[in-house]
Amino acid sequence: MKKFLLTAALAAACLGMTAQEKGDFAVGGSIGVSGGTTTSSLTIAGNKTSSTEPSSTTLGFNPEFSYFVIDNLELSVGLSYGMQKDFTGTTRDDKNLFSFTHVAMATIGANYYIPLIREKLFWTPGVQFGFGGGSYVSQTGQNSSSTVKVPFAFGFTAEIGTIEFKPLDYLGIYLNALDLAVSYVTLDTGSRDVKSSSTGFTGGFNYGISGGVKYYF
Repeated sequence: MKKFLLTAALAAACLGMTAQEKGDFAVGGSIGVSGGTTTSSLTIAGNKTSSTEPSSTTLGFNPEFSYFVIDNLELSVGLSYGMQKDFTGTTRDDKNLFSFTHVAMATIGANYYIPLIREKLFWTPGVQFGFGGGSYVSQTGQNSSSTVKVPFAFGFTAEIGTIEFKPLDYLGIYLNALDLAVSYVTLDTGSRDVKSSSTGFTGGFNYGISGGVKYYF
């Protein structure tokens, strides 16, 4: 009887450890959205004026495929699309003008799963690299715009505050609360004598919606 109970317990333990083990696969993706408004005020000789402008709006979509090379260590490959919308001014009839930056990249990454609640909740810090390109579109009038190519873009993200919850053995739901990101893009100015590039660094708590799902098999 004791041997039977021990065998049953071991079998149950094996069945309960079906994810985050060497050889496991997962497919999924994340989506992130953020935006808002910026209000400023100016007081001159007791007269106060204020104005409200749209702040940057971002949209990100990242499908990926991953594989656990050893227990709890996940390597991933995927695609990343990001769009950033920025307020650039107004027309003579007070219509808002915006610029749109579109970037698509191929990505590779790695995450390590640290259990917080056994088989249910994990802290999954990791890193991700991306390479690609895109375009920069700027509205110059109500019905006119100019487009500049982005021939090269590079991105690096350190995911410090990513948490994954597993309501089922084959389903993971993850949220990103804190990350550090570095981006580098070059712009095609149309002239061999004029080159343009920019480097950005962001860090802090995400103030938009950032999350995704995974299916394990």
